[in-house]
Amino acid sequence: MKKTIFTAVLCGLCLPVFAAEDATLSFYQKQSLMKGDSSREDRAFASALARDTGLWIAAHEGNAEVKTALLMQADYYLRAREEAKALVALYQVRFYYPSAQDLTLLSSNVEQAMEGLDRSQKAQALKLLATDTSALTEKQKQTVLLETLVKGKLNKIYEPVCDLFERFFVANPDYADNDKLTLLYGDWHRQNGNYHAAVLEYKKVNELFAQTPYKAASLRMAADVYGGDLKDYETAVAIYNQVLKQYPDSAEKGIVYKHLAVMEENRKDYGAALAYYQRAITELGAKPAAYEAWTGKADVLIKNKEYQAAYDTQVKAAELFASNEEKYVSALTAAAETANRRLKDPAQQAAALDKILLVYPQTRTAPEVMYDLGYALEKQGKNSQAVATYKRLIINYPTDHYASRAQGRISRLEK
Repeated sequence: MKKTIFTAVLCGLCLPVFAAEDATLSFYQKQSLMKGDSSREDRAFASALARDTGLWIAAHEGNAEVKTALLMQADYYLRAREEAKALVALYQVRFYYPSAQDLTLLSSNVEQAMEGLDRSQKAQALKLLATDTSALTEKQKQTVLLETLVKGKLNKIYEPVCDLFERFFVANPDYADNDKLTLLYGDWHRQNGNYHAAVLEYKKVNELFAQTPYKAASLRMAADVYGGDLKDYETAVAIYNQVLKQYPDSAEKGIVYKHLAVMEENRKDYGAALAYYQRAITELGAKPAAYEAWTGKADVLIKNKEYQAAYDTQVKAAELFASNEEKYVSALTAAAETANRRLKDPAQQAAALDKILLVYPQTRTAPEVMYDLGYALEKQGKNSQAVATYKRLIINYPTDHYASRAQGRISRLEK
């Protein structure tokens, strides 16, 4: 299957028989023939060729020869053993020239460019290469490439993607969506651990884009980095409060309260944490982000040893997000655990587990839920119901390891 996907992705790509008409590109091509022995000197020379070719590309945006230049650059980077940069050059070819029929990129070159990626990242890299940009304008292709690379989370290509962002901003200083791209650039820095660079980009959006609708969001995102990554709680709280003061009607308000709650929880000020979680719940309503506020509130209640309130909160979270299977099952599973471990109440445990099977009978964790439900029924002395539950598990999931455990429980109960 992977080979089929790989072949389909590369159907339009292969190592070019370079036919550069521009004199400068022809010069770089001729220079590349001078060596080729994989020595340190040869790799350094190939790297220099790639950089110079990149300068030509940056100065000739829209030129028909850019396609040839990118293919040349990818080849030079591979020769220099700078695979990450080669891969980014190949992405540009794929995104900017999706309909080209005359590209001749050998699949072995793409495989070589992916050598630094682990198996899961290689699969993701191939998936990104399959993106179709044929219906987009030139600028749209460039922005979609940046968005796709950030969403792809391929950390091995961090620096070359940074170069792409910087080149785009220099070439397009007045582009209408530069505020969104700047936020995206901040995200790229953050997911690669360059936290101060991420803060810088977020702050740029707030201070340099007068008409952006992301002023509150950009400040909140900067605070998130300080609080979540840099563990600088004082700075984070100061910025969060700035958001609340300057943008009191912003949709970010609920998110700010939720993140303030997390920080107070981390500092073990559970009273303040509960207050902030409740504010977040009030502000966010039925928005997806509210789920984390509900579950966060339940966690704090457990830490406060308010176990019944925690159970009720977990059940409420499930009810509010019943349309989302993952959230519903997770909240009720947590409620069942609270009932079992904290409240020592098998009846409430069984009630939570039974709700899961009623609404999502074929959920991924159904065998475990059935087993736990059977055991909770046992603890209440409801042995016949427990046996029926175990048998249901065995019939529906005969090969699951919980089925064998259920058979053991039946054998004990039917002695």
